[in-house]
Amino acid sequence: PQLTATGPGRRRVRDMGTYVVLRELHGWEQHPGVRAACERLLQVLIGDEPPPGMENLLEVNIPEEVEQQLQRLDREEEEQQWWEQEQGPQGSSHEGSSR
Repeated sequence: PQLTATGPGRRRVRDMGTYVVLRELHGWEQHPGVRAACERLLQVLIGDEPPPGMENLLEVNIPEEVEQQLQRLDREEEEQQWWEQEQGPQGSSHEGSSR
């Protein structure tokens, strides 16, 4: 995340082909925390550049209520990923057979 905090850092990371490596890692990684980190970094790499004055993402002020909401969403996503991982293939096939 530190390397992608500034515009020049994001360009450097993109120029080195990091997107392809992260995309592949995300595809086979089992740990929900690592997958979530890959997703966040991929979003930074493929997202639009911030407007002038917000190029350094470490210096952007996020309102407290927005930060709390984002943290809540992160927790919910991690819980959902954990739940899906715990269910495994048996959980999804069992669910389908009861319909």
